[in-house]
Amino acid sequence: MQRAPLITRRSLLGAAAAGAGAIVASCAGVSGGSRPDSGTPRRVVVVGAGLAGLTAAVDLRAAGWDVTVLEARDRVGGRVLTLHEPFSGDQYAEAGGESIDDNHTAIQALARHYRLALAHRPADKLARAAVFAKGERSSLGALLEQNGSATTIGYLGFDQALIDVAGGLDPEHPERAAHAAELDSRSLEDFLGDQHLTDAAAFLVRTDYRGNFNAELSGVSLLFAAQQAVVDENLSEAGVETMRIAGGNQRLPEAMAKALGQRVVLGAPVTRISQQSWGVRLTAGSRSYDAAHVVLAVPPPPLRRITFDPALPAAVADMVDHLRLGSALKVSRQYTRRFWIPEGLSGFTVTDLPFAVGWEATDSQPVTASGPGILTQFVTGDAAAVGAKLADRKRITSFGAQLDRVYPEGVASATSRRSTMAWADEPFTGGGYAVFAPGQFAPFWPVLRAPHGRMWFAGEHTETLAGYMESAVRSGQRVAGSIGRPPPT
Repeated sequence: MQRAPLITRRSLLGAAAAGAGAIVASCAGVSGGSRPDSGTPRRVVVVGAGLAGLTAAVDLRAAGWDVTVLEARDRVGGRVLTLHEPFSGDQYAEAGGESIDDNHTAIQALARHYRLALAHRPADKLARAAVFAKGERSSLGALLEQNGSATTIGYLGFDQALIDVAGGLDPEHPERAAHAAELDSRSLEDFLGDQHLTDAAAFLVRTDYRGNFNAELSGVSLLFAAQQAVVDENLSEAGVETMRIAGGNQRLPEAMAKALGQRVVLGAPVTRISQQSWGVRLTAGSRSYDAAHVVLAVPPPPLRRITFDPALPAAVADMVDHLRLGSALKVSRQYTRRFWIPEGLSGFTVTDLPFAVGWEATDSQPVTASGPGILTQFVTGDAAAVGAKLADRKRITSFGAQLDRVYPEGVASATSRRSTMAWADEPFTGGGYAVFAPGQFAPFWPVLRAPHGRMWFAGEHTETLAGYMESAVRSGQRVAGSIGRPPPT
C-alpha cells in the first residue's frame, strides 16, 4: 500500500522467529491462575507485530518495561510485506507499504538505527508518467498542456483548496474545530463537486485521492481529508514517494523483531482481553498473559474477533465495529526488459481504467535500462473491492489485461512471474488502511487517541498523518511515550 499507502505466505524471520514461536508457558508474562504473577506491574503486552507494535515494543523495552508482542500471523510486518518470489534476478515487489516521503523522519531514523540503507526512486518519475484516458495514451505533461491552464490550476490547486477549507484546523484535535461537524458531515466527493473543475482536472484529482485514501471520494470524510492536507502542507511534490528500504521494506520489521528476540510470539491470535483491578489479562490459544498495559497495534477489523471483558464502552465499541479499512490490492508483473525506459517513461501510470494507477516496483533497485523490471498496479476503491473477490489467478489476468491496453508494446516482454495481494482477504488485516467515512472522524478520532483503562490504540489510523509506514512508527513512539516508565521495583 502506498499510504502504507500492498501470494503466497513466506516464513520471514528465519531461525530467530522459529525460536520466538516456540516460547513455552513458563516464560515471563504467562499465567494460568486467577492472580497475576509478581512481574505484571512492570509488563506491557503488545498485540500485533507490524511497524506500530514493534516500534512500541522497542521503545517500551528501552524505557525499562518487560514486553511481550503477540502476533497472530507466522511472520512479522503486518501490512509491510516484501515479495521476492516469484520474481527472478534478485528483484522484488512490495505487496504492502511502499514508499517513504522526505518528511517521514521517524522511519528514516529507525532504518539508520538498524543500519538499513535507503534506496532512492527517480526524482522525475511523475514528470515522466504515462496517462491513459479515453482509449489513448499520452503523458501527464501533455494532458495538462492539451486541456489548458484551467486544468493545471484546478488539479494543482485542489490540495490548497482543502487547506483553505480546513481554516486553521489543529491536526492533533480536528474534532475541536468550530466547523468540524459540518466538514465531517460532507464527503470529499461533495467538496470536489464544489470546485467546478474541468473534466480532465476532476479525473486527475479523483484518481489521485482515491489512491491516497484507498476509497471512492464519496466514502471519505471531508474533515479527515482536510486534516491530512494540513499535515502534509509543507511537503513539496518533489519530496513525495522518494525512497524505499534497500532490499525490501520488510527488512525493517524483521530487524526490529530480531532485536526483541523471544519477546515476539508468532502464531498467537488474541481471543480475549480482560481488564482487572491489577491490570489486564490476554488469552491467546491456551495461554494467558498478564500485564499492566496492553497496546492494541492492529486495525479495527481484527479487534472484532476479540471478546472484551468488561464490554468496551459504547463509543469505543462503535469505533471498533464501524471504522473500516479501504479496499486496496496490488498486482505485480515482471518483464524481461524495462520497455518503458527507452520510450522516456518512468513506469508511473495514471488511467481511467479500473486499476487507475501503477508504478515501477524496481525503480529503487539495481537495474539497467535494458534489463528486467517489475510494474505494479495499485488498485483501490470499488475496483479493489470487486477484485478482492476474484481468485488470485483470475485477478492477475483481469488487471493484467488492463495494463496490456496501456502498454501493448510490453506484451512480448511480459513473463509469467506475477503476484497479487488483496488485503481485504487477509484475515488479520481486513483491508488496506483506515478510511474515515462522513460522520465518523469527529467522534472516532478522540477515541483512538485516548487510553481506555489499561488499553491503548496504536497503528497508522491513530496518527495525524494517516495511512503510511511512517504513521505506524509514529504511533508506536507516541503510545510508548505516553505509557512512560514502569513503576520502581
